[in-house]
Amino acid sequence: MPTHYDILGVPRTASADSIRRAYYEQARAWHPDRFVGKPGADVQRAERSMREVNEAFRVLGDATRRADYNRQLSSGVAGTGRISVDDGITRIDPRLLDPEYAATRRARQEEAISATQSRMMYVIPSLGFLGILLAIFVFTAYANRGGVVEPIVVPGPDIGVDANACVRLLEGPSLVEVPCDRINDGRVIGARFPDGTCPAPLTTREISLSSDTIVCLTDR
Repeated sequence: MPTHYDILGVPRTASADSIRRAYYEQARAWHPDRFVGKPGADVQRAERSMREVNEAFRVLGDATRRADYNRQLSSGVAGTGRISVDDGITRIDPRLLDPEYAATRRARQEEAISATQSRMMYVIPSLGFLGILLAIFVFTAYANRGGVVEPIVVPGPDIGVDANACVRLLEGPSLVEVPCDRINDGRVIGARFPDGTCPAPLTTREISLSSDTIVCLTDR
């Protein structure tokens, strides 16, 4: 199974700038606009690859997540025990047939899981508090006034469309505001830079307008 480094095409020793540049290149290569009018299989492959690229950069683009991921790779937790070769055939790692190797690998996995659980003992109380704050935020953001959702503003680059507007994606690519009761690609929450994040509980789709501008959309 390819690692996040494999997906972005960079070595594990790559610098943060190299990872960012690789992400831009992969995002442009798999951008949905490049596959408009292509066969359905190609479109699905592009969407799947784009999700993998975004997830790879979400992990490797953050120093803390990258460090945790590297530890998992070193301990074998991030691997599946399989080797994918260039001819497209996936083969079982022959080392797993060695009882001693399998026992050692299992012990490392259990040790890594135990360490993660220990860290969670300290994190869970904080997450509970943050969850309460998030629930308040979501409730406030989506308080209806005559059926209209209150605008949600996410700091980021200017995209020429106000938050809470319903939009359609045009070639270019660019956005155009449309009535929400007509066909649209979603409601704008805001926009972010590649190293930022969209509000996870609210965002149902992300659209890349350029190498440094990503729009956060919701279908709610």
